[in-house]
Amino acid sequence: MHSESPLLTIGIPTYNRSRYLARLLDSLTPQLENETRVELLISDNASPDGTQATLEGYREQGLVFRSIRNQTNIGADGNIGQCFAEAAGKYVWIIGDDDVVIQDGLVSILSLIAQEEFDIVHLRAMDFSEGQQPHILSRPPRIEIIHDPRTFALRTHVFLTFIAGNIINKQRVLSLPHRDFSELMGTSLGHLSWTYTALRSFRKGACILDPLIAAGADDRGGYALFTVFGTNLKRITETWLVEPDLVRIVMNGTLQTFFPTFVLRSKLRAGKFTEENPDVLLDSLFSNNYRYYFFIYPLLKLPSKLARVWLLLCRVVNRLDKVIGNPMLR
Repeated sequence: MHSESPLLTIGIPTYNRSRYLARLLDSLTPQLENETRVELLISDNASPDGTQATLEGYREQGLVFRSIRNQTNIGADGNIGQCFAEAAGKYVWIIGDDDVVIQDGLVSILSLIAQEEFDIVHLRAMDFSEGQQPHILSRPPRIEIIHDPRTFALRTHVFLTFIAGNIINKQRVLSLPHRDFSELMGTSLGHLSWTYTALRSFRKGACILDPLIAAGADDRGGYALFTVFGTNLKRITETWLVEPDLVRIVMNGTLQTFFPTFVLRSKLRAGKFTEENPDVLLDSLFSNNYRYYFFIYPLLKLPSKLARVWLLLCRVVNRLDKVIGNPMLR
């Protein structure tokens, strides 16, 4: 059995994706064997598929976990928030049910957070699809310890929105003044409530530079992407993160590194996101930021072939910006 106060809770909010959930649990099961420092918490959002049968199968095989079965679907934000609220661990790591933890990834994380106190530990991810196998680290991951919130924001910016990419010191967050986390329910970014609380009062964090998770790309979309990462993210960042330098870094990172790819996908109708008009929406939000005119506007207006070339240019510029210390993000 787990101790009363585990070092880490791994929370898995899941809905109607038992096949992907099984893939994640397959990656975790050998890593959790005899690991008493970790609580595994699975919150099933009233799935109509075989999720409960899948969980019982793993329980019979010896996997130790605590499960919650919602009587009704409380929404993605509600289920994610429930994982955070119910977690007993000092640190909370919420993982998407279609993600995978690579071999020995968990032991690297536990080794880090057992040695030092952090507000946030940020993880990088690789993409993979069904049938692929994420690579295995051949050496301990590289880790950057950071004491300045602006430096941490420069390393993470829009990737703070990736739920599985952030391990949060819940004990620390709950000790800080903060707004009601439920304020962000329904925004598709509810997890930023505790993430931004940690960053706003940041003392020390870590970035694990080698990917320890593989982000599933099997079943994405189904929401208004430009509204979520445009309207919602801008409002939430300004009202919850507050500090102007941090707000600017997060939103500049969103303009430079996130939107260009999805603007082109929208243009090519390759995405699975709900219909929106990114031209009007993004212009109304970011027309006072020169990055909009370099990284996004040409992709909206150029013919598709030229837009593809422009996206490559944007990626080159971002790489150069990173090499010289991210002056464009500041």
